[in-house]
Amino acid sequence: MSSNNWEQTLDELKQEIESIKGRAETFSMKFEQMRRQAESFKIAFLNHRLEAQRRSLAWTRGYTSIMRDRKGLGASLGVAAAGLIFGGIITRDKFAAVNAGLSSFDAALRELGETAWAVSLGKDLRLVPKDNITLGKIWVTWESLKSALAQLEREASQGVALGSLDSIISRLQRRRELVYVGLLEAKPIWLKVREP
Repeated sequence: MSSNNWEQTLDELKQEIESIKGRAETFSMKFEQMRRQAESFKIAFLNHRLEAQRRSLAWTRGYTSIMRDRKGLGASLGVAAAGLIFGGIITRDKFAAVNAGLSSFDAALRELGETAWAVSLGKDLRLVPKDNITLGKIWVTWESLKSALAQLEREASQGVALGSLDSIISRLQRRRELVYVGLLEAKPIWLKVREP
């Protein structure tokens, strides 16, 4: 084999190596981008699940309060009717108007059921009205948890690996943004009364 053939073979080999190296770097960047997105999606999913739970609980509380107090039912139906009329005027479509009316009624029920919320930071994240918290769990306010989740999502998008749900909860428990809620256990106080 002549030296020209060797040089040509080496040049082709170098070009192939450079091509493989370039593709590997591209794949590596894409993989890293996908990994960061997957970590961010964990927090987004967790946030979405808790928000859906909050909305459902608020709706149930609103419905319960309307059934107890029939005055609220009239107001909620009035909001629904206004939404129905307004939706019909704007869209001129009766199905869109019905959808707008039902959405208005749904929103009115949720609004009636809104309250201060607390979330347990245990094995599972459970959301309850703040006045329904129980002893034996770690409770934080919903607003502070949302802030901590937003911060974790930013960290994940910057490349921090969050791991499993247990490690995410563990990370959350160490966040400074969290505002803890607790119950004071009532203990009897014994007073000695002096006889006169």
